[in-house]
Amino acid sequence: MLDKRVYAALWCAVLVLALALRLPNLQHRPMHTDEAVHAVKFAGLLHSGEYRYDSNEYHGPSLYYFTLLPAWMRGQQTLADLDEKTLRIIPVVFGLGLVLLPLLLVPLTGRLAALAAALWIAVSSPQVFYSRYYIHEVIFVYFSMLLIAALLRYRHERHWSWMLVAGASLGCLHASKETDLLILAAALAAFVVLCRGKIRLPSLLHGGIFWGTAFFLSLAFFSSFFANPAGLVDSLRTYTTYFARGAGDTLHIHPWYYYFQLLFWHPTVGRYIVTEFWIIPFVLVAVVRAFRRNAGGYARLVRFFTLFTGFLAVVYSALPYKTPWNALVFQYGLLVLAGIGAAEMANWAKKKMRVAMVYSLVALFWIAAQSIWLNYYHDSDARSPWVYAHPGPEVNLLSQRVEGAARLGPAGLDTPVEVIYPGHDYWPLPWTLRRLHRVGWYDQVDLTAPAGEIVLVAPALESSLLQKLYEVPPPGAKHLYVRLWDGYVELRPAAEIRAYIRKDLFDSVEEQSTP
Repeated sequence: MLDKRVYAALWCAVLVLALALRLPNLQHRPMHTDEAVHAVKFAGLLHSGEYRYDSNEYHGPSLYYFTLLPAWMRGQQTLADLDEKTLRIIPVVFGLGLVLLPLLLVPLTGRLAALAAALWIAVSSPQVFYSRYYIHEVIFVYFSMLLIAALLRYRHERHWSWMLVAGASLGCLHASKETDLLILAAALAAFVVLCRGKIRLPSLLHGGIFWGTAFFLSLAFFSSFFANPAGLVDSLRTYTTYFARGAGDTLHIHPWYYYFQLLFWHPTVGRYIVTEFWIIPFVLVAVVRAFRRNAGGYARLVRFFTLFTGFLAVVYSALPYKTPWNALVFQYGLLVLAGIGAAEMANWAKKKMRVAMVYSLVALFWIAAQSIWLNYYHDSDARSPWVYAHPGPEVNLLSQRVEGAARLGPAGLDTPVEVIYPGHDYWPLPWTLRRLHRVGWYDQVDLTAPAGEIVLVAPALESSLLQKLYEVPPPGAKHLYVRLWDGYVELRPAAEIRAYIRKDLFDSVEEQSTP
């Protein structure tokens, strides 16, 4: 049995490891399109103090309201003030929360199993990657698992405080992402199977605490803290939109085995294989032990997580719409099971099964090294399983070049800039060019509008741009344009962007930048 002080020290070490993997260089990776969209959406709330839920886009409001705290603490008030550190610290905090969550399960799993689960969560590469990603997913996974943990503790202790935690989790879960129904359906199915249809319901008081807390928090978030009560109705109407999208979207269609390939066998840079298959033997040990007749006291919890994780994996795999971050929620269940299995193998190791201990150490080292490699050396490499429709580092370099040229020009940050891309698909440029004051955003070349002194354009529209620059202006009003950036820049795979600058501005910039 571990001494309490040693156990506390081990937890501190796991938390430090998790922080060391998640916190450094938050600004290094370019902002994904989704991150940029959420950043601009949040900036509206930050600047005006007003927010209205959109039932067609953006997911729930929780991400934006949670981000207010770090923005206020750093004195940031507008989109131009914000930076990646302010935004991405929110998923970092909730990612650390996911590492700590197994502490709630200690009475059900035992201390060593909870610690081992936390260690797997701390080093897992997708858990680390998306804990540095400004989208709703880590918040969604956190409140999903906090809800499950609170309900399991309530079943164990029947104390009203766990209903309060569970209700708060449900309210925040609903305010995070529309796929909360999948979590609730999987959890209910697992409970029904385990209890054989005989679920012991909470008392009227405890049930009132649960549903009252959930309703209050959901209403507070979706109504913009009671300024827009219709937001809660929109939060229910949105299920039609998102489930239709999940079944019929053609942009993110992948085969049923997509998530399993990402997690367990994904060829990437060179001959290297990204895999977290190392945890599967631990998962199997936990599951096999739990379904034996003489299983220990944690058997019910393992059976629940087995069914819950299995149901989620089947549902997510069956849906045609797939994105890598959707794997996080059922992968977390696997990591909890792996922690319980690792504790079992540690007990075997005490009985001179040294092979189990060696395997555990090799597995831990592999996954931790893989996490460092993917999150700090290939964090925007399209060959990584977690990098999805992502801009390369050239986008940031191009944006810096555009901003630098504007600053050195006579008009400074008021230099007119045009961004032209079909379908308004120019993201994440509204984020990377956020400090420029006069940017026009177009989905086609406007022959009637004055040309910007700097123009960013999709290759497909270059012929129309040439017409605007050299055929439309009357004699004496034409300006020569040159390439501002000669390299190849993609906003995402196969979405190239090119940059041009007026020759007189370019010459002025060159003169000022020459030492």
